Amino acid sequence: MENYIVDNNIYTLAKNKNKDNVTNKQIQDIVFKIILEIDRVCRKHNIPYALSFGSALGLNNYGGFIPWDDDADISMEYSDYLRFVDVLTKEISEDFTFECYEVDNRASVLIPAMKVRYKHSFIKEKNDFTLPNRTKRGNGIFVDVSPLINVPNNEKELKKLIWKSKWSLIPFMALETLCHINLKGLKKKLKNFEKEVNEKYKDSGYVSQTVIIPFQEYPKKIVEHLSFPKEVIYPFKEYIFNGKKLYSFNNVEEFCRLRYGEKSLKIKDGDKYKAPFSQSESGGHLKIVEIYK
Repeated sequence: MENYIVDNNIYTLAKNKNKDNVTNKQIQDIVFKIILEIDRVCRKHNIPYALSFGSALGLNNYGGFIPWDDDADISMEYSDYLRFVDVLTKEISEDFTFECYEVDNRASVLIPAMKVRYKHSFIKEKNDFTLPNRTKRGNGIFVDVSPLINVPNNEKELKKLIWKSKWSLIPFMALETLCHINLKGLKKKLKNFEKEVNEKYKDSGYVSQTVIIPFQEYPKKIVEHLSFPKEVIYPFKEYIFNGKKLYSFNNVEEFCRLRYGEKSLKIKDGDKYKAPFSQSESGGHLKIVEIYK
């Protein structure tokens, strides 16, 4: 990956309570602080992690954030994610906090599994009604952290698994997200299901984001878009992201091609690369943002 797209535009990603614009740079500066904190903890405790999904696409095309993105995504192998939860309870710096089901059963078990937040900020998301933060651990700007789990090699079996997951999520979506009832027993059942799937397919050649995703898209070629060959994902490698050495997938460009399609990749235009799509084709998910220091 070289000759990244250069985009120095200022994008308005949200408003503050006074209706003033909050820009991409203001939000991304805080998101980057969170990424560096996660990187610090992971390096200290030898926990492999990867900038993933939208952050991997930003790395591939821009060498950093997608200019109009308002968060970041990090993935870990399932067992490493559990280690990370344990370490973070003892290690996280005082400017940050985090929420996940493993430390507070009021947290949602839906994607993402964890949010690591910057304490000195406040956000209100567009989906705040359906997926509110009930943990009382703050509502700061965040980075998503999710486990990668083993899934079947063949498309037929993966489709069956995803349909099973979707059906099991119907009562959760109806009661937990709409009626705001904390279904502790169902959450535990869903997390056990995730663990069982990961163990059952440990010898497969594919991994996926956790299957506990209620609105997961269901394309014709589901294996290519929702699960990925392990050789594309592992081992994680160092890249330069936003001027710092950080980790992402073994083959970031191939991951982006499989996940988002060929049209998502940067386009050569003479001596430069240009963006494959504009901000108007990708909306943010934050409504109100406050940054205190």
